[in-house]
Amino acid sequence: MSTSEPLSTPQRFLRSTLASYWSLMVRLVVTFGARVLLARLIVPEGHGLYELALRVVVVAGACRDLGLPYHLIRDPRRPYGTVLGFGLISGGLITLALLLGAPLAAPLDPELPRVLRWFAPWVLLDGLVAVPRVFFERELAIGRLVAPEISRGLVVAGISILCAWAGWGVFALVAGDLAGAAIFALLVWRRAWGKVPLEFDWSLVSDLLRRSNLLFLIWVSYQLVTYIDAFIVGAFLDTRTVGFYTRAYMLAFLMRQIVFPRALVPALLEYRHDPERFALAFRVGTLFLMFFEVMAGAFLFVNAEKAVAIVLGPQWGPAVPLLRILCLVPFLDVFSELGGEVLKVLHEDRLWLGIMLLNLASLVAFGIVMTRRWGAPGMAWANFLLLGNLFMAGRMAKLFGKAFGRLLVDMLWIYAVPLAGFGLVAWFFPGGSWGRFWLSLVAAGGITAILVLRFRGPFQSFLAERSTG
Repeated sequence: MSTSEPLSTPQRFLRSTLASYWSLMVRLVVTFGARVLLARLIVPEGHGLYELALRVVVVAGACRDLGLPYHLIRDPRRPYGTVLGFGLISGGLITLALLLGAPLAAPLDPELPRVLRWFAPWVLLDGLVAVPRVFFERELAIGRLVAPEISRGLVVAGISILCAWAGWGVFALVAGDLAGAAIFALLVWRRAWGKVPLEFDWSLVSDLLRRSNLLFLIWVSYQLVTYIDAFIVGAFLDTRTVGFYTRAYMLAFLMRQIVFPRALVPALLEYRHDPERFALAFRVGTLFLMFFEVMAGAFLFVNAEKAVAIVLGPQWGPAVPLLRILCLVPFLDVFSELGGEVLKVLHEDRLWLGIMLLNLASLVAFGIVMTRRWGAPGMAWANFLLLGNLFMAGRMAKLFGKAFGRLLVDMLWIYAVPLAGFGLVAWFFPGGSWGRFWLSLVAAGGITAILVLRFRGPFQSFLAERSTG
């Protein structure tokens, strides 16, 4: 075979997946170490204040893009320059709006407006990298993002720790994020320059916005479902409790950030006219993601005390009961995360938006009622009541038919083996003990071996070349 022969889709999928996970593993080590130190250098109130500000700028970033990058990955015209130009204009305007409107956030915390003013430039910096990142992901060349992502993680960690050591408090976290966004944009553009077509065509803007408007609403809804907890907790309680809640939430969903298959959407795009491989891509992606999420959730449930003490420190004890609730939430989100990517590829944006809005409405309604009654634990329990997930499961069942039935059988294994293994550990060792912690790690290895043997077939089938004979 000639070395210049183009790689097949499975080969490019595997390369991009391995590259993304290599990047994530390195960044995880850096981020984990940084968070261990920052949890001890900055008081919980500072972390709570940072999380409130972060949620504002992230939602503002979603408004900046108006869904264009998420449509760009599936637009056959590849209008990268047009999307970049629009993003720069809207990013500048929204950054200015944040600077001027920051005082409106004062009812949540008197210090929040000042933090938001310093954090506002992140919206513009983050927008600079949206187009080249989509370009590399669409071309299944995620390996080109590895070095910039690792560099960003190192810069965020280094700047945050140095500034926190100097006594900057919450502004140490903001400074780290700003510096990281700037270096990431610089390094990504160095790799993308000359490769990404940058012609700006103003006549395309209205059509692009029309095609992406539902994706924009979906993305904003998704961000609100992810982040609105903190605002509800902050409205009824205090910033210190927000810090405990958001750090427990971070630990509970950390595994999803690590293992989410970024190369899945481009693979689904290429297989959208091949029902068999399209269904197989969804199956292996779901199994992969849920294996790690269920493993992590079960481990955290039986070792919540040790996890909080190791990662955050003894002063974060109130986060333990919150973590023990939140770590189980991903168990019920089995189809929604990757189901949304399937709907995106199939252009079923209206259905996806309806599901996200139903999730948002149920989370807010149940969250307010349950937080008023039971405090932060009530908000944590409200995450189990996202009614839109039921409709997503129904759509996946109708779409994939018998393949969905096979996936349900697979999920029984994914749930049963970890729960049995960690359940035995919890039976023999008391909560909060080192014996339970170390034996849980041993159990995790055994559980992994069992499930790898059980599911290696579907993964080998997906990554194998289709016969052309």
